[in-house]
Amino acid sequence: MGRRRGSSTKTGISSGPEDLETYRSRRDFSATPEPPPASSRAGQGPLAYVIHKHHARRLHYDLRLEIGGVLASWAIPKGPSYDPATKRLAVETEDHPLAYGGFEGRIPDGEYGAGDSIIWDRGTFDTVPPGQARQQREKGHLRLELRGEKLSGSWQLVRTRTQGAKPSWLFFKTKDRAANPGYDVVMARPESVVSGRRTTRGPLAARTSRRPRPTAIDLLLRVWPPMLPAVATAADVRSDDHLEVKYDGFRALAGLSGRQVALQSRNGLDLAARFPTAVTALGGSIGGEAVLDGEIVASDGAGSGFQALQAGARIAYAAFDLLWIEGEDVRERPIEERRELLASLLANVRSDQVWLAEEIEEPIAKALVRARQEGWEGVIAKRRGSRYRGGRSRDWLKVKLSLGQELAVVGYTPIATGERAVGALLVAVWEGDHFVYAGKVGTGFVDAVRRDLFHRLEPDQVAVPSAGRFPRMPDARWVRPRLVAEIAFTEWTADGKLRHPSFKRLRDDKRPEEATRESPS
Repeated sequence: MGRRRGSSTKTGISSGPEDLETYRSRRDFSATPEPPPASSRAGQGPLAYVIHKHHARRLHYDLRLEIGGVLASWAIPKGPSYDPATKRLAVETEDHPLAYGGFEGRIPDGEYGAGDSIIWDRGTFDTVPPGQARQQREKGHLRLELRGEKLSGSWQLVRTRTQGAKPSWLFFKTKDRAANPGYDVVMARPESVVSGRRTTRGPLAARTSRRPRPTAIDLLLRVWPPMLPAVATAADVRSDDHLEVKYDGFRALAGLSGRQVALQSRNGLDLAARFPTAVTALGGSIGGEAVLDGEIVASDGAGSGFQALQAGARIAYAAFDLLWIEGEDVRERPIEERRELLASLLANVRSDQVWLAEEIEEPIAKALVRARQEGWEGVIAKRRGSRYRGGRSRDWLKVKLSLGQELAVVGYTPIATGERAVGALLVAVWEGDHFVYAGKVGTGFVDAVRRDLFHRLEPDQVAVPSAGRFPRMPDARWVRPRLVAEIAFTEWTADGKLRHPSFKRLRDDKRPEEATRESPS
């Protein structure tokens, strides 16, 4: 259960808020997100109950009943059963504050009760006869009428042993209309009634933390290559697809091993030297062993993030997938499970430079409206139940607000003023095993960018064009394809050229051979 804070004086039955001292003594509230004890009084109206699904050293279910201004608590290793013949062991634990009824999250490794805890069920209850919760608890026999989202009808808690710090009870279903021996509620309803989360993660085992770890770069190589989305339109998105914000930044996979971090672009370029603050934030936020997939973005998350990154803005890492955790390759798990494990991994990260990528609950049409309002590049749609597959897949779709394309720079024309600056870029796409000319881009540049491009391209001049199907242009200066430019445009013409192209930026995280023609299929 992790290290224990202080010592317990609990030897039997508790009955009020004063008994929260045991709860308080076991927890460091500067480290755990659990609510600290607070003065509380029994409220008016029905009494509350909650059952936490708690993945500590072992997965179990914590039944909590509002009695005397606190949540009296029992740990049920196998969870409730609707079969009256099945009596579950329930070990009495320390009382919890009433605010704990709303707690869902991860108790950090090393803390008491470390692991994920989700709200598996909640509702109201009374005793039979009503109003005798305190008396029945003292006598060791609680007759309960539960009105919850998963449990209903008559249930009983019977104390079987009072010696020691943790009295044992039995929790079982009374024979009534709700009883159902053939219904396994634990298997049928594994999800949180608050968040819908199903997957939980226990604490890092001591033997795991002591074993030799692979290097961070070795972890990345084990799950390489990254998965890539296909270009799509809103009409291609399914109604049950998982939607996420499409951030405007550098795609980056992060390998974490202890405090060691490897950070690479989708084509294997080392990004650690370029974004050292991202490395520091990841290494200082997440212990253990993991591989994350995500995006390096400007810390405000705005749609102009890439340009802000180029200008040296403060950065953040927005994680949207988990590929590996503590010795397990999780790529074969469904996207929903990977996302929940990722949320667990990031639950207690306190750095504002490491995020869980934002999910979008609206349908795609409303998501795109919001994307335009908030300055996102677009929306990513992921097929429910999909696995993580290296390479491009239609299980992931990217829907952009406007058409955009990375193209290889194969030439330029000088500016008409005679200045040492670019007037237009000549760009191409990679088809099969060669470059094919795709158009001339003369807008979207500021003067400084025109001059910078000229100085970058002038040393790369070649006599013969690198691209096929190029038109006759007396002022063209052809270059060895080395740079990749992101171009906005309205459509592809019938002969494969860009219509109304405009320069957005250079993409030094991509190779010219990656500049293949993108169009929704």
